[in-house]
Amino acid sequence: MKPTTQVIKRTVTSSYRDKMFCAILFLFVVFSAFSQQKYSGKITDVNNLPLPGVSVLEKNTTNAVTTDFDGNFEITTKGNDVILVFSYVGLKTKELKPDGKTLNVILESDLNELTEVVVVGYGTQKKERVTSAIASIKEKDFTRGDIRDASDLIRGKVAGLTITNGSGDPSASSNISLRGVSTLKGGTGPLILINGVPGGIDTVSPNDIASIDVLKDASAAAIYGTRGANGVILITTKTVNKDIPSTITYSTFASISNFANKAKFLDAGQQRNLRSQGFSIPFKDGGASTDWLDEISGSGFTQNHNLAFKGGNAKTNYIVNLNYVDQSGVFTNTFNKEYRFSFDVNHSMFNDKLKVNLSLLNGTRDMGLEEGIVGYAYRQAMIRNPTAPVYNADGTYDEGNTDSGKFQYYNPVGIINETTQDRNETWQRFTANLTLDLLPGWDAGAMFAINKNTGLNGYSESKQHYSNTINKLNGVARRDTGTTDNDYMELTTKYHKKLDKHEFTVLGGYSYQYSVNEGFSASNYDFPTDSFSYNNLGAGNALSDGKAGMGSYKNDNKLIGFFGRINYDFNDKYDLLFSIRREGSSKFGDNYKWGNFPAVSAGWSINKESFLKEVAAVNNLKLRAGYGVTGVIPRDSYMSKTLYNYSGYFFDDGKWVKGLVPVSNPNPDLRWEKTTEINIGLDFAFLNNRISGSFDVYNKKTSDMLWDYAVPTPPYLYSSITANVGKMENKGFELLLNIVPVKTENFVWNSSMTFSHNKNKLTSLSNDLFQIEGDYLNWGNTGDPISFSTHRLEVGQSIGNFWGLKSVDITSDGKWIVELPDGTRQTLTTSMYNDNNKQYLGNGIPQYYGGWTNTFSYKKFDLSMVLTGAFDFEILNTQRMFYENPTIAYNMLDTAYDKVYGKSVLNYNQTYVSYYIEKGDYVKVDNITLSYNFDVKPFKVINAMRLYVSGNNLATFTKYKGLDPEIKREDPLSQGMDNRDKYPSTRSFTLGLNVTF
Repeated sequence: MKPTTQVIKRTVTSSYRDKMFCAILFLFVVFSAFSQQKYSGKITDVNNLPLPGVSVLEKNTTNAVTTDFDGNFEITTKGNDVILVFSYVGLKTKELKPDGKTLNVILESDLNELTEVVVVGYGTQKKERVTSAIASIKEKDFTRGDIRDASDLIRGKVAGLTITNGSGDPSASSNISLRGVSTLKGGTGPLILINGVPGGIDTVSPNDIASIDVLKDASAAAIYGTRGANGVILITTKTVNKDIPSTITYSTFASISNFANKAKFLDAGQQRNLRSQGFSIPFKDGGASTDWLDEISGSGFTQNHNLAFKGGNAKTNYIVNLNYVDQSGVFTNTFNKEYRFSFDVNHSMFNDKLKVNLSLLNGTRDMGLEEGIVGYAYRQAMIRNPTAPVYNADGTYDEGNTDSGKFQYYNPVGIINETTQDRNETWQRFTANLTLDLLPGWDAGAMFAINKNTGLNGYSESKQHYSNTINKLNGVARRDTGTTDNDYMELTTKYHKKLDKHEFTVLGGYSYQYSVNEGFSASNYDFPTDSFSYNNLGAGNALSDGKAGMGSYKNDNKLIGFFGRINYDFNDKYDLLFSIRREGSSKFGDNYKWGNFPAVSAGWSINKESFLKEVAAVNNLKLRAGYGVTGVIPRDSYMSKTLYNYSGYFFDDGKWVKGLVPVSNPNPDLRWEKTTEINIGLDFAFLNNRISGSFDVYNKKTSDMLWDYAVPTPPYLYSSITANVGKMENKGFELLLNIVPVKTENFVWNSSMTFSHNKNKLTSLSNDLFQIEGDYLNWGNTGDPISFSTHRLEVGQSIGNFWGLKSVDITSDGKWIVELPDGTRQTLTTSMYNDNNKQYLGNGIPQYYGGWTNTFSYKKFDLSMVLTGAFDFEILNTQRMFYENPTIAYNMLDTAYDKVYGKSVLNYNQTYVSYYIEKGDYVKVDNITLSYNFDVKPFKVINAMRLYVSGNNLATFTKYKGLDPEIKREDPLSQGMDNRDKYPSTRSFTLGLNVTF
């Protein structure tokens, strides 16, 4: 019986333990349920306005959520005794121990956003410590809608920064300039740095950008040495550097675009009506009614899709961005397709002593017909006989056989359809950043980057293309490729220390850049079939005739810099900056391999002085002053060397030998163009920051400007030499004004205005060794058949001055009457086409630029409007100059028979006179966007959702008679030319959606 008793005891014990385990498990579940708490609430700012996107984190965990567009949140904590951390960029972080399940949290401004971080050269700086002219635009202030590239995000938002496009080409890039033209031969655009690495402004997806900072004056840009004279634009992409919940954001928009304006040429009905009235029409009636522009164009369509993933914890976090763009242009066979991929990961180790950042950017772009081809087809569509058919009876293109003898007169449909062009660009950028905390306040950093850009282009003209018909080439094709490889390395060390009222930061570094450019091209003609296009160049018969083309190139250059900077602050009121860069380049001559670029600036926070400290109406008043030296590096490698080309043949020892001839002279004194600049600025904020902004005045003086000078041969090997001789001056002012006119619980109106003025003057073109005869150069060209210079570049005058004959009246028989420089008037004859009778007719560069952005927020609705404008400048309307003339042998504008000066119909050959130079002043409604922020609380998986509609280039207020006063500005020396060959600007309407999961 004993064993039985033991079995019973064990059974009882086992049952007791099971019951105890179940009881403990039950109590654990119960207490766990009670320990988990759900908190909800709303987060607002001090004005009771809801704050979307605020991070709500359970402290010491990775448990976090973000507020929706109404500032609401809901979080389930893992514990009972918790602390919630509320954080938002520009606002003070708040930690709160909940005393209830419903919370109303108010986040205060972080010192009126003066502690907001601004990106500067090789680092960041608090906004209140900045002593230079720096503009910072954050993501929340970016323009929305049909955005081509990063420059469209900030159009009109930075005083002194001019961003124009003037083209409807989907593959066209913006023209960007800062504080005027300061070079004749060097690059005129600012240095673009993407996360510290040079790159094109169109290579990064606008959806991937967190902020854009513009270093406007030399005291800020001098740390970039020979690349900083035209300013520096620092693009910072989005990254993650803290605990955040994993999120997925999908952004998309679709746009429809059409010509914003169309030139009014005679249509078929108007021609026939004029002919019936006895007017002389330069065409025979072909019996058709053809709208040639419609034949080569239609509506453009754009779709843009962006997918972003981000997540991680305080140790390791990441963000991935995928972007796809598909743009079809208004003109047939014009398009732009882009694929972009970016990846950014941060990792900290060794107790946060070592931080590693790795980023990858990869993109590819496919483009159709380039603007030069389309622009020529546009010209032909304008001048084409509207009564002529597109095709002959046999299906071939009507090339105007009944209108033979016309110069450069071709079927535009044939140009577009019989030309094949595919342009492909790819870019890859890999960057590794390492930061090591050596001691408290002292860290060292290293950046290594590889940037590779490749272009592969194909071009062909079919047998039916007009150039092959005329030249009997029987099909043309070519292929070219080019690659640019850049290797970058930057080593920096920084030390920061605060001692009582003294605070200073010391930065030192080394920079290395090595670039290699290489490429290859081949061409052929006379192909057996059009089917090969550009994919079988060897099939062309010109190869066997020795007339096919082939070429290749390779060059490299190296840039090395040592730099240092000291920032000092005393008593939180007085700031001082000193920086210097010593830089050397292989592009420079032997006597000038190295240059020094110093800068100094200071700031005084006047509002913190005792006499203003208690004045509540003054929130910020800071006076800044800066001086710096920057440069413009020569564009090409080997410009200081003697270069030779194989050209021509000579007979030697019974055979023909290809000759070697010099194409440039050596110049051991070749160096950088140097710009010195003084900037004085004032930052201000009043009435609880309801009024804020900045005002800057500057004076830039450029010396050692590069130009090609004629030299005698001998002693020189070649007839010209590139030398540093010229001098130029730019001076002006810039104003930024931010106002909050209305701020209530449900409605806020923010208004931001920019206004800038720049005056340019060429002060020298010659020195004792190299001279320009008369100290002037005639520049620009109207094109055939007029072929006049349009501009004059003269010492003592501004860049961009129009130079020509001043028309003031017309005779009764339609001849021009011009006013001579001495004030007398004469009827124009061809014998007067010389400089003695010409004078300045205006300037093609706007003297003033303005921008006005208004943002209205009402509950869940947001409305933004961006206006831009340019003032006090002239435009040469070449379309009027060529086609507002009844004597021409082509189709003409419908104003061609209007009376000139209200007196007589023109009866004079096409020519360049001031009558066609018009005032270009304009104000443009650049963008209007209306958005609605959805209440996403019913959708458990959606954190935020925004729907918007947008319009771009909606209206232009101007007296200019051309298509658009915002014209392309490619040649800085002949600005103001509105060319007849163009891709007219477009107007687009966009529907977009942003969703965060």
